[in-house]
Amino acid sequence: MVNLRLNELRKEKNLTQSDVSKRLRIARETYSRYESGQREMTYASLVELADLFDVSVDYLLGRHDNNPVFLDDTELSMVDKFRSFDDRAKKSFEAMFEYEYTQSKNDS
Repeated sequence: MVNLRLNELRKEKNLTQSDVSKRLRIARETYSRYESGQREMTYASLVELADLFDVSVDYLLGRHDNNPVFLDDTELSMVDKFRSFDDRAKKSFEAMFEYEYTQSKNDS
């Protein structure tokens, strides 16, 4: 499963095996063997690959099929603030958000 996910994610990012191996500081042949399933990777390499492709280790391992969305600090702050709103404030924010989203779609 890991090898299939690696291949899929690398292609989604428009990277070559050489690109990935350089970022991991390993030989291209080593990475190629990861992708073909001929070689098991170390825990450290698995974590580095998850970070590189912005996915969880669980996703790489096939423990779940959905690729979680990672939020940056600003987005996390917005979620925390939204959660503290009462129902009236949440509805007001949702209406404003929908309006701005629609406007941005119309502008593009």
